[in-house]
Amino acid sequence: MTKAQRIAAAWANLPAPELTDQVRLLVKARDAAARAVWSAVRENNVIAARVRGALAGLKAEYRGHRDEAMWLMWIGQVQQQLAAPAATPIVETAVEDVTPDLEPVITEWAPIQPPTPPRPAVDAPAVLFQEPASSTK
Repeated sequence: MTKAQRIAAAWANLPAPELTDQVRLLVKARDAAARAVWSAVRENNVIAARVRGALAGLKAEYRGHRDEAMWLMWIGQVQQQLAAPAATPIVETAVEDVTPDLEPVITEWAPIQPPTPPRPAVDAPAVLFQEPASSTK
């Protein structure tokens, strides 16, 4: 049993206020050990539900706090880690080499460009800008 699994198992017996304090400390830590604990919590549905409840309480607690944006971001990241499905083991399948024994067909390819339509004649005459006459009287 890893340290993260021991922490998750200990959280099963904690009262709600103590669990909230432990979750707060781990949310704030945001390190590899914390991510390991979140993955261990995700494996046990009962503990995961209790932790989600503690996270909801923390969200409500930090509403209106000066560090609200930071805490909401951290709590959101933890909630995403708890909601992520457990990694399934990758099973490699045997791939048969199926290559047809056909002769390669070589054709020349040139992109066909549609002819550009001629531009229509402009109905408006060209505008000539002139400097205004100076009015010296």
